[in-house]
Amino acid sequence: MSLDTIITAITEILNSSPHSVEILPGSVEQWQTGSTPFLFVDSNLGIPQKLLYQLYPHALKLFKNLRLSASPSSYTSLLEASSIILLTNPAHQTALHERKRLALSGHWSVEQELDFTALLLASGRDASKQSIVWDHRRYLLQTGFSTLPGSDLKPIPPEILRKELDLILRSCESYPRNYYGWSHWDLCMEILHTYSMAKDEYYPVIIEAFTWLLQWIEQHLSDYSAVHHICRLVHRFHGMDRLRDVRNLSFTGISEQAVSLVSKYPDHEALWMYLRIVWTIGDDRLRDSLEASITHLPDCKYRERCVSWCKQSG
Repeated sequence: MSLDTIITAITEILNSSPHSVEILPGSVEQWQTGSTPFLFVDSNLGIPQKLLYQLYPHALKLFKNLRLSASPSSYTSLLEASSIILLTNPAHQTALHERKRLALSGHWSVEQELDFTALLLASGRDASKQSIVWDHRRYLLQTGFSTLPGSDLKPIPPEILRKELDLILRSCESYPRNYYGWSHWDLCMEILHTYSMAKDEYYPVIIEAFTWLLQWIEQHLSDYSAVHHICRLVHRFHGMDRLRDVRNLSFTGISEQAVSLVSKYPDHEALWMYLRIVWTIGDDRLRDSLEASITHLPDCKYRERCVSWCKQSG
């Protein structure tokens, strides 16, 4: 297969909304099982890293030439070349800019670009840690949808926000403590808070987000960012009438989780920070309850620091 044919074949799969894209370590020979130099099994695309390195210089050359052309026939090829460039080098600012330009000019839709960047961010550690890709995605959301009620743009659907939150957690699996991913989470929470004040269909997404964070903390005991964001979520939403009956979506609920986890895993400093954050945002009654619980937790250096901190802060 020629390089042009391989690039077209890969981007056709990318545009068909596959379940996932993964950059595979090693060479084509290690992975090739059929007539194509990449894998596509059960709607999952695997591209050998060395194949991307072979395609990259050719894609750059195509990209440079196509940017100078204004013909409609060049738009598809420009998208194809930029897809390969970004899979190889996710921080390529010019490629992201051109895709943004094509989406805004109507030659490519915002929804299609959101689908592509979701695949890109979930493709591996290198992509998920790039602030420029998250900025690109945030721009698309704010351009293609209204993030505030009353705008002339169509409201951002609950399902889009659900997909954003799922994408963030998947990207944090490949790149732990992903600051840019968690910042994007905070943006989604702000949008949810704004829309949930007026529309009931956003409440299930809030509940799912809370449930996901509870489970995430149970499975990622050292993730400071997650404990910070679950406390922010509860602080932001706990007073809403429609959420009062949601199990554990309260200061008491997260304090019980924090105490339970610290009692089982006292050597994880992030869990002690969880306790301290809950103590900070809680009322006097919750603080008294937490202080009593802390004195019965396993004796370690973090407990002494926590006790001392509570006394000084109180």
